[in-house]
Amino acid sequence: MRVKLEDVTEIVRGKMSEKRFNHVLGVVETAKKLAERHGVDVNTAEIAALVHDISKEQPLEQTAGILRITGEETYLKHSEKVWHAPMGAIVAKELFGIENTDILNAIKYHTTGRPKMSQLEKVIFVADYTEPNRTFKGAIAVRDLWYDLDVAVYEILKQKIEKGIALGVSMHPDTMAAYEYYHELAKGE
Repeated sequence: MRVKLEDVTEIVRGKMSEKRFNHVLGVVETAKKLAERHGVDVNTAEIAALVHDISKEQPLEQTAGILRITGEETYLKHSEKVWHAPMGAIVAKELFGIENTDILNAIKYHTTGRPKMSQLEKVIFVADYTEPNRTFKGAIAVRDLWYDLDVAVYEILKQKIEKGIALGVSMHPDTMAAYEYYHELAKGE
């Protein structure tokens, strides 16, 4: 990484609303707790959590253009709500010089998930969904599952798919593949 963590924090703060930044800070604190609990490097989790939503409030036209140029255009076939994740990984690499593939993947898959996520990817996925500013019933329920990241990931994916079905929204293929993978893991326990 080319820049100091304090500088990253200020850059991230400058790219989003106060409400979004408060969410990011909640994800950072939750990711650090989950990382400690599950043997993941806390500094790595902090960086991924801090940068995960850096592109969330970027104009959609700009995001779409960059996703096309960088070969991530398959995201454009799905809900605009997932576009910021691969865009965030691109920004993390270009703006901050982050080369760590695990951090980049944690950012890229923090909304959709994917099969066989690394421990860091699962920490960010779960932290994003369950940070303290998330007060809906599903997030609160998943906090009780922090003891096992695979179980927490499965429950989040299940909730996302149920919500998508209720809203008539097409789910990203990574989410569906992740659900199948973690469903099989859950059955095997």
